Amino acid sequence: MLRPTYSLSLMTLLTVATLAACTADKGETDTDTSASATTTASGTDATDPTDASATGSTTATGTGSATDATATDTTPTTTMVGGDTAADGEACSANDDCMSLGCLKFRDAGDGECVAAPANMTTRIAGTLLDFATSAPIPSVELRVIGALSALGDPANATPVAKGNSDAEGMVDFVSPEALKEGIGIVGVITGGAYYTTATGLASPTAGKYGPMNGIRDIWAVPSVKLTEWSALLAADLDVMPYLPLGDMGGVVGLIRDAATSAPKPGAKVLPVNDTSKSFIRYLSDDGLTFNSNATGTSGIFILVNPGLAENFTVEGNPDITAKAGSAKGAAFVMILSLP
Repeated sequence: MLRPTYSLSLMTLLTVATLAACTADKGETDTDTSASATTTASGTDATDPTDASATGSTTATGTGSATDATATDTTPTTTMVGGDTAADGEACSANDDCMSLGCLKFRDAGDGECVAAPANMTTRIAGTLLDFATSAPIPSVELRVIGALSALGDPANATPVAKGNSDAEGMVDFVSPEALKEGIGIVGVITGGAYYTTATGLASPTAGKYGPMNGIRDIWAVPSVKLTEWSALLAADLDVMPYLPLGDMGGVVGLIRDAATSAPKPGAKVLPVNDTSKSFIRYLSDDGLTFNSNATGTSGIFILVNPGLAENFTVEGNPDITAKAGSAKGAAFVMILSLP
């Protein structure tokens, strides 16, 4: 049975200090046991039970430590007992549409095909590597899958539990060499070259077990030059200046987009759920040359600095869409919020 697709917010990783990133399949409430973006109802950047995101995605790089990090808890749990009724070869929009709990697709939006689970409780990682600034696929780049706790320390050098290279269309498709045992979650890390080390939440376990397929398919990389450019544009903002440069001092790089098409959503406003929030949110203007505190421009991009510990954020007019933000020095986090 094919279910409607929603998208999830923000990739995150759960621990005393958590790290995360990106989007996922299907709406479900936050369980406080996860490592990706939180959604509390349909119409959000959603995940199915085998999904993790972040927000969307959130991303992380190399020098952040647990003492530097701000916790982010936004990954749904993994259901290990039976999916819906679709058999292998039938259409699906999320992993739990399938009896196998494996829906093979390479982007968060759109439908895929139910496939058999890989052998020996291993997990198949499939998705598309994307440039955050352009949304263009990134070909011929290695994706390293590491544990969430490792991503809090040194994701650029942590030993991967699985890895594979993107093809000419930016797609990755590989299977972990053994059953995953990372207690909090797994993230996909892109590092080096033109990109700031970036991690996107891919999946989280239930009762220590992972599903046969990751749930986040849009896997992001933030260009270092963009972090430098945006930091320069924000430097005159006295509220934001203490938290610059982005990445080196932490911060969230976010995107508000349409759940069905992934197109940026202009005119949207991110709001802290807590009225006492000390965070600052700025939106990239239409010309790409300034930031404002009003609402997203045509790019849908926003910057969020100084979030509280596991602080929740929502979108004005969409209270059912929530995501938890994280920040760590030496890390760039990505939050993806998908609206109906």
